[in-house]
Amino acid sequence: MKLLLAAFIATLLHAAPPSPGQPSYEKANALFVAQKFAAALAAVEEALLLDPTLIPALTLQAKLAMAANRFDLANRSLERALALDPQAAYAQFLYGMTAYMNNEMKEALTRFRKARELSPKDPRVALYLGLSTESVGTPADALALYQEAIRFERAAGRPQADTLLPGARLLLLLGRLEECEAWLREAVKLSPSLRDAHFELARLLLKKGDPAQAAAEAELALTLSAGTALDPAIHYLLIRAWTQAGKPDRAALHAAVMRAEEK
Repeated sequence: MKLLLAAFIATLLHAAPPSPGQPSYEKANALFVAQKFAAALAAVEEALLLDPTLIPALTLQAKLAMAANRFDLANRSLERALALDPQAAYAQFLYGMTAYMNNEMKEALTRFRKARELSPKDPRVALYLGLSTESVGTPADALALYQEAIRFERAAGRPQADTLLPGARLLLLLGRLEECEAWLREAVKLSPSLRDAHFELARLLLKKGDPAQAAAEAELALTLSAGTALDPAIHYLLIRAWTQAGKPDRAALHAAVMRAEEK
């Protein structure tokens, strides 16, 4: 017991002092979460003036640069962070994201593979490594990575609809419709207000020959705001679904909306 106590006291005595930039970083992070990006940038720059080696501040600086589509600046911040600590897994993941968001997929693959080495059970890394892998034309490997990402999230008790959707889209593309439907039903259950989940389920149902249910899902998607599925894509699917369901009048309504939006 005395030996353990002595070791604990020694650890405290040798612990690194708090960074002088930490309070400014915490302020910057709170501002970033509140989407007050200009104020967050000023605060993070102050943090780095006080402590140029503060890795969380460098990663936050990179995220602010990425939000402004300044991937060159983001890369420089992350390269500084990784030079300070090559094992900084989150910085390595963000380094992959800069390449992915800038459509540099081969470079993204290299960076995400390194991130996976540093954090082998991080579902975000598996997901974006899968997306990058699919983009370079290896769908089987990509699907295995999507499955891995979902497995990690389920093991942590936090499955996400946004993680299920890329795999579901790929399963639809591969014609594995039953598996695709299982993933999409889970996505809808997890995030019932996510338009993308309902839109993808509508696409699947139309493919399976159930246009009425496809139309119902697409109509619901159109009423939801959360997600990235665009209104024109949903209207186009509804034209097809209502036509196949034998209700051309409803299809015509959506066609009229599309014509009006094109003017």
